[in-house]
Amino acid sequence: MMCSNSMLSSLGSEKRWVIEMCKTFPQDHVMDIDFDTPPCVCRVPESFTQANPQAYAPQRVGMGPYHHFRPDLYAMQRKKLAAVTKFLNAEQLQNFQLVVEVLMQREPLLRACYDQYLDLDPMTLAWIVAIDAVYLLQFMKNYPGKTSGEDGASATQKPGMESLVGDILMLENQIPLVLLKEVGRVLQISPCDGDNNALFEEYRAFCCKVSPLEVNEQKWLLVDMGRGHLLHVLYVLIINNSKDQEFEFCKKLMSESVVVDNLKTCVDIAVAGGLPGAAIAQQHLSFLGKVPWERILSLFKTGDPDEQNHLVEEIDIPSVSQLKEIADVTFELTPGGIRDVKYDEAAKKFYLPVINLNSNSEVILRNLVAYEAAISTPGSTLKFAEYVDLMCGIIDTPKDVEILRKAEIIKSDLSDTETACIFNGMRKTTGKNENGSTNIEKAIDTVNEQFDNITRVKVCRFIKKHVYTSWKFLTFLSTVLVLMLLTLQAFCEVYGCGRRWFK
Repeated sequence: MMCSNSMLSSLGSEKRWVIEMCKTFPQDHVMDIDFDTPPCVCRVPESFTQANPQAYAPQRVGMGPYHHFRPDLYAMQRKKLAAVTKFLNAEQLQNFQLVVEVLMQREPLLRACYDQYLDLDPMTLAWIVAIDAVYLLQFMKNYPGKTSGEDGASATQKPGMESLVGDILMLENQIPLVLLKEVGRVLQISPCDGDNNALFEEYRAFCCKVSPLEVNEQKWLLVDMGRGHLLHVLYVLIINNSKDQEFEFCKKLMSESVVVDNLKTCVDIAVAGGLPGAAIAQQHLSFLGKVPWERILSLFKTGDPDEQNHLVEEIDIPSVSQLKEIADVTFELTPGGIRDVKYDEAAKKFYLPVINLNSNSEVILRNLVAYEAAISTPGSTLKFAEYVDLMCGIIDTPKDVEILRKAEIIKSDLSDTETACIFNGMRKTTGKNENGSTNIEKAIDTVNEQFDNITRVKVCRFIKKHVYTSWKFLTFLSTVLVLMLLTLQAFCEVYGCGRRWFK
């Protein structure tokens, strides 16, 4: 009898598990399996998936054992098989069974690449990896990239393939490179049948087309082609690319001029009704109406991150529009990558790398962050997550996106509103670095210190702290007072206001 909370679904599953353990510890010798090396294909923790589960679970094509047999994705199996058989020549198709046999022999290594137990028999597991590995190779070969017709692909191929890029780059949907190389070696598929440099260049070419950030162009950079995968290559290329809301209250305060307009209307009615003292009130309101409220508003940024009631936690930093309009900060394009993010305090210039966004970008960014967290060790710096946290912190509204777009920092096929939604939906994933400040932490600390020392910021925070708590009460009191005056006017019109009522 199996335990009710067991990950094994049947007695057959238990038998497969026992067979797997026997293969791991054979009688004649022990296979060379490095159990200290962490798996490269991991399930994404629930803490990441809560805000947007669809960004981590493939929506159209399942790659590898975690999603290959999902019923809602299995409809893609026919198209996947058609693509594989079209990609391979007759000799390679004849040798496909040999690929399955080789993978079955490497079963312990195959299973070691995944962080969860795979309740699949060896032959099923080998077939999954063989089919999906070849499909991935043909996908990278045929993907047209940013220009229609590139790499021999027709323009009509691009829309369908473009919609699959997000799935191909999901952490749970990866095919380990060590297994892909094995498939390519048996089938003699270039560049897998050659050295690591050729395979790496194949991956680099694809990553250059799909990466939201500029990647490293140096030929000397060779990614570890051991137990990695496509998302790992993209992550390393991005990381190693380097060349040497405090004012919502003020908005609310000034927007209460609407209340002044309503009071003026009420007082005008009172004056027309001959209410005593109404003429004096009208004179005061006339003065208030001449106050240049728009100019006062321009002194303050509309939009306080603390008051926007974000659904996700963000780092503490003013938005792009706050920095530009209040602190006179300009945003400049750095020729490098995320390692080159910096803030020039003297020149008031914030240097950021270019980021290219499209319909797949949110999925790619989220999965890169999840992968970095999966491979991190205690005390390590989450460089990519720091960059994403920074962008989420400084982008609150479409206006922030517009400023960065005009500075050529953001290039997007999406609208400014859609782009802002991408960064507003991601939660903060990093804390303070214990090993010393990184370039991004230094930039954030310097920006905050300079921004907090601006007189207008100090004044607005003081007002918010000492006046805001009583503002709602004052608004309520003024409304009650107006209602009392109107009630008094109505009373006088009906019953008269002779001395007998006020003795």
